[in-house]
Amino acid sequence: MYTFNMDPAKAIVKLKGNTFSRKQIVGLGLTGNHIQELLKSGHIVRVNRGVYQIAGENLSDDEIFHAASIRIKGKSAVCLLSALAYYNLTDAIPKKTWLLVDEQTHSSHKDIRVCRTRNPNWKVGIVENKNYSITSVERTLVDCLVYKKIFGPNVAISAIKSAIREKKTTLSKVAKMSQLLGVEHRIFLYIESLS
Repeated sequence: MYTFNMDPAKAIVKLKGNTFSRKQIVGLGLTGNHIQELLKSGHIVRVNRGVYQIAGENLSDDEIFHAASIRIKGKSAVCLLSALAYYNLTDAIPKKTWLLVDEQTHSSHKDIRVCRTRNPNWKVGIVENKNYSITSVERTLVDCLVYKKIFGPNVAISAIKSAIREKKTTLSKVAKMSQLLGVEHRIFLYIESLS
């Protein structure tokens, strides 16, 4: 039988600075009993079901996005309002993490808002980070216009103007992204009005 010889509190430090899943903790050789011991001693805190962090550390956007991605089964990408906030293109502070998922994926997590779509186009405008994926600036702006019923078009138009003013993208790149996603007909009038 495998025995764990290191102090669990010392072992868990290897994961410091990130949120981590139960699977990652078990990957260090720790058991469910060790996890309970770490929780009781205050070395780690439970962020959400199956997601933990070192006690006393504030979660960054990256860690919040990573924690949300861990809990969604299947592929996902941070999108819409969460992505706008990540790129500093809105003053709104999202109360939930917005994730793009395929239409079969569901979530009952209160801190996650899924944006389900039949064709997520995972290879178009998705940036792969170390622990999660996020829509690019251009894809985020196009998606906000496509899903204007959720926010209203003013949020997306304001974000596009900010992105162009701050040189994070150009209107031609946004138009090109809409073509790649096959939605240029849905946002053509908005793009034309900004020209």
